[in-house]
Amino acid sequence: MSDREHVFVIAEAGSNWRMGTSERDILMARALVDVAVEAGADAVKFQTYRARDTYVADAGESDYLADAGIKRSINDIFADLEMPYEMLGEIAAHCEKAGIEFMSTPFSVADADAVDPYVKRHKVASYEIDHVRLLQCLAATRKPLIVSTGAATEGDIEFCLNIARAAGAGEITLLQCTSRYPAPPDSLNLAVIPWLRQRFGVAAGFSDHSRDPIVGPVAAVALGATVIEKHFTIDNRLPGPDHAFALEPEQLTAMVRAIREAEQVRGDGVKAVGSHETELKGFAVRAIQATRDLAPGDLLMEGENFDVLRPGKRSTGMHPRHLDALQGRRVATRIKAGDGIRPEDVTPPLDEA
Repeated sequence: MSDREHVFVIAEAGSNWRMGTSERDILMARALVDVAVEAGADAVKFQTYRARDTYVADAGESDYLADAGIKRSINDIFADLEMPYEMLGEIAAHCEKAGIEFMSTPFSVADADAVDPYVKRHKVASYEIDHVRLLQCLAATRKPLIVSTGAATEGDIEFCLNIARAAGAGEITLLQCTSRYPAPPDSLNLAVIPWLRQRFGVAAGFSDHSRDPIVGPVAAVALGATVIEKHFTIDNRLPGPDHAFALEPEQLTAMVRAIREAEQVRGDGVKAVGSHETELKGFAVRAIQATRDLAPGDLLMEGENFDVLRPGKRSTGMHPRHLDALQGRRVATRIKAGDGIRPEDVTPPLDEA
């Protein structure tokens, strides 16, 4: 993705679809899709994993979840949040009908095989950046890869890219990410975005775990992000590990709106006179203008009969770089006070180049 392209906004539903029964789960998943559509996101993303393929047995409790009041083993939490593979097709169909791209992050080769028929691109979670077999499987699909880099070093990223490229990966986007939930503002380190792009020769973006819906995403777009990902929920009060730090619907809508505005102000990075500036450039940018009526043969003297002034709607004279060359030359034609002095108005004629 180039810097001038539309910023691809991923509304991250994650595991926030889980409500306790199959019927309620699919209803919540559809509701999340609808919220993402209403907000104007480009894609809505879920997560697909199996507890047995993710953590070792008896992995214990996560301190950050325990601090949030979720004091259960990570194995039990992941087992409860496993997305049944048969849900993938149902959610994808709802996304297609609603007009939004469906995505789901796989955590194993089996998950990737289940997800692949329904997605246009694949997402690699931060903690899967060294999952060799998963990377090889996803790269072999030749679909674009979006890779989060939370808690990763330069060496970790290079390893991931080498594995993916060796397996045939095409387009890759790296996302700056801070693996903290929520991530404090001073941990976001968004200056990494242009570094990722320059260091690895790929597009770069931002997976935002902070609570604020505006500051991080807008700053990321200003720094060249082509992808923004953000967790969202129906209600922060719902039970589960990801609801508390996620955006609620109104915040998600505000974020997408701010990203679209940031896209507009970012521009193309080329400093030139824009179409909106043309009128005032001709009206207000200074040039060499006559301050008295001039007749053929008059001697030009700066400060006496010409000066550097804004021409307004009068004819525009030469660029001020010609001041010294103009001093002491003779006038070749009649020039009214206020009009610009052009190269052909003096003798010998001035070379404008």
